[in-house]
Amino acid sequence: MNGISVIFPHAINPENDRVLELNTRMLRENTRGNYELLYLGNMRRPDLVYKGWNMLFEAAKYDLVLWANTDLLLAPDWDIPIQKLSETSDWISLRVVECGAIPSYHTMISKNFGWTAESFDRAGFENFVRQDIASRPVSEPGWVWYCPSIIKKSKWADIGKFAESPVFPHPQDIEFKNRAISAKWNFVISNHSYAYHLQRAQENLGKPDRIKT
Repeated sequence: MNGISVIFPHAINPENDRVLELNTRMLRENTRGNYELLYLGNMRRPDLVYKGWNMLFEAAKYDLVLWANTDLLLAPDWDIPIQKLSETSDWISLRVVECGAIPSYHTMISKNFGWTAESFDRAGFENFVRQDIASRPVSEPGWVWYCPSIIKKSKWADIGKFAESPVFPHPQDIEFKNRAISAKWNFVISNHSYAYHLQRAQENLGKPDRIKT
């Protein structure tokens, strides 16, 4: 059965828990195909972030995995192009809109729709996405950022998963991408798949909570 496993670490605190509730509601309302959500929550262990992501990849039941974070909110129909693109792609980037709480990478779209669960302008963001999609092809070669990205679980295992030492904040995501480049992965941007980044700092996790749909 086709589907997508959505995985992320979750730093447990009252504001992040409100973001988690918004995240899961938007995931449920904006996803059209089969999916599962797995997240790991830990209040005081950011050093476990890559170990946590490895645990979540290993637990995923689908080969297509959305590598994400709590503060990444998915736009309507984000998953529709993914299955087709995955037939010829190994790493699929989503378009990312960021609020500007910290400087954005040049591949991001900088536009402020809020930076907390309470201030987030969901209608404004989703209207912006509908307008922006009209100016873009469905996909193009390239890369946007590490999270959110669709990565095949089988390919992730083939190149050795995430290194867990040195621990976060050592940039093991960069090292992982370099291995993917060396393995000649095909990098593609899904221009009709959007996420909004509240740009909240993340800490990480313990035992997976699985939400099935």
